[in-house]
Amino acid sequence: MNTRRNWILGLLAAVMALALVFAAVPAKAADGTWNVSVVHGINGRALGLSKELPVNITVYKDGAVLAYINDFEFKERFNATLPAGEYKIEVFSQELGITIPSMTLGPVMIGEGADLVIRAKLGAGKTPILMVKAR
Repeated sequence: MNTRRNWILGLLAAVMALALVFAAVPAKAADGTWNVSVVHGINGRALGLSKELPVNITVYKDGAVLAYINDFEFKERFNATLPAGEYKIEVFSQELGITIPSMTLGPVMIGEGADLVIRAKLGAGKTPILMVKAR
């Protein structure tokens, strides 16, 4: 029960942080795009899993699948320039065989000119979360 509570608290914290970051990001470009850098910062050994902790990431834009990032492992980074719109991100653990609720972001509107870093890390109680920061 405590683990479930930690997952829910982690998810709520991630969604609230995401909403605050997106609300505070000023538009920097006029081409209708935004920049993102996604960083896998969770060493699976901290959770009793493999160090690499491979995950598959699904990125949805305006309700449709935009991209898959498969076999994303600890210490890897993915950079992209994406069109502005409504986004949702889900993370699937290959080792656990589940989508991790505390690592789902959105749906949230991301406007043009946003420049964000999304980092996977361990939160309170070793709950995996996605932390979002504006650059």
